[in-house]
Formats: sequence, structure tokens, C-alpha cells
Amino acid sequence: MTFKYFDKPEIFVGFLDEKTTCDTCGEFTRCFDAEPFYGEETLAAVCPSCLEKGRLYGMDVYTCEGDFSELKRQLTERHPDLDENEIDAMAEEKTRELEKTTPHLVTWQDWLWPCADGDYCQFIGYGSRPLYNRLSRDFNGQALFESSLYYTLRDDSDADALWEEEMPRKEVRTYEESSRYSTLFYVFKSLHSDQIITTWDSD
Repeated sequence: MTFKYFDKPEIFVGFLDEKTTCDTCGEFTRCFDAEPFYGEETLAAVCPSCLEKGRLYGMDVYTCEGDFSELKRQLTERHPDLDENEIDAMAEEKTRELEKTTPHLVTWQDWLWPCADGDYCQFIGYGSRPLYNRLSRDFNGQALFESSLYYTLRDDSDADALWEEEMPRKEVRTYEESSRYSTLFYVFKSLHSDQIITTWDSD
């Protein structure tokens, strides 16, 4: 299962333990837990089909928060021919799509969903030494990790220490496995290039 901004949510989020009634379509099926969603409206469960089809549009509920200001900066840089209103409209459209049609990523702390190349990135998994080594063109996972840290974290992250002391030495393949770690690395990929973005947090 792949969403535009979230790959394999059935593995990295998982469904509620038992089938239940989707709050948006009424079907009794496998659903994502909707209780952690943000906004004024309260949902308990939403099925993948409803989320993908944008059933949250028009509701005061959203699954994450995009880095809107950075997205606008990138779009302005990439589209110098567009005026501010056009940039705002483009950024708002992409942000609504992210926040209304993306499965909720369970994290230790709240942070803004990263963007690259003028769009929000796709979450592809939890960081580990094997994952970064596999993603690195020269098998230098540590260098890739250090260069991938999102701009909001670079100044406050000791990348060497994080790699040596906190980075899992085995792949973190599922949400259940991620709960074993007090520090987690969230790996994203640009939709338009091979750029990798990493955010991290601790409990």
C-alpha cells in the first residue's frame, strides 16, 4: 500500500487490532486509528480508501502538519515567474493534500512534515545503519545520514554522536519494532529526486 506521501503505512503505522466501522464511509473494515488526528472534529477510525480519496476534505481534521513556510520558500525559488498569490495557492493545495490524505505517522514529538524540491516528501521508513547504507550511492550510510538531516535539526544535532550511540544497527522494519527505541529516525525521500531527508526525535 502506497500513499503519495507515505509508503507502506500498513507496516509503519498498522491498522487497529480488529475490523471496525470507518467514521467517514460507514464500512466495517480494516481501519487506521484516527484518534491521534489533529483538529476540532473527532474521529475514531478511517479506512485507507477514504483517506486516499480525500474524505477528510471539508472536515476540521488533519493527520499531520506540513512545513508550509519552507515549502513556499522552495516554490518561490523554483518558480520565479509566479507571483506571491500563485505561490500561496500552490503551497496551500499541496499542504491540504498532505494533511488530508496522508496516514498519521506516530512520532515521539510533534514536528513539521519535511519538504524538498518544492513538494512534501514521502515517508519511506525508520532510519538504521543498514537502511542508510543501502540508500547511499557509495555505501557510506553515515555520510548520507549527516547530509540528510532536515534544516530545522542541523544546528542542534550532533550527527556523529547520533550515528555512533543512537542509530539502530539492525533495520527497523515495522511500527512494532520502532517502539523498542527511545530515539527514532524518520526517513523521507523527495518525490522529484533522489534526495533523502531525515528528522529525528526522542521520548
